[in-house]
Amino acid sequence: MKKILMLLVTLFLFAGCSNLTAKNEENTDLRIADISTSIGGVGETFEKQKLNYEITIINKKNISIIDDSIETVLIDWINEKLIEQEITEKRFDEDKIIVKGYVIFESKDLTKKDIIENEPFINGIKIRTKNDEEVLIKHKFN
Repeated sequence: MKKILMLLVTLFLFAGCSNLTAKNEENTDLRIADISTSIGGVGETFEKQKLNYEITIINKKNISIIDDSIETVLIDWINEKLIEQEITEKRFDEDKIIVKGYVIFESKDLTKKDIIENEPFINGIKIRTKNDEEVLIKHKFN
């Protein structure tokens, strides 16, 4: 039991602050410039993990976006273990959009290796423009 607890504590220490940079797959007017993520345990039982993220989207032509349409697109592995998901902040600057939020997923019986093997956890962002066009902004990690 102590070995499992030590493994989980180590997981949280190493995985607590990771930073990933994202690139868009296609050159469009809306593209993901950067994604920062961190992951850590929720509560004392280590049965849940919380993934915090901040995504910067470049909006070259200042395309009008429907604020409530912004949705984080997660990988299937996270969706299967999803407990809670929330976008906590959306900031619209002149040429960029900042999206911050978190995802809580079940991690009972998972090792650090199990979790790391499924990174990256976010496939992209789905938005709807005021012209009623749905756009999926995908990325790939360096």
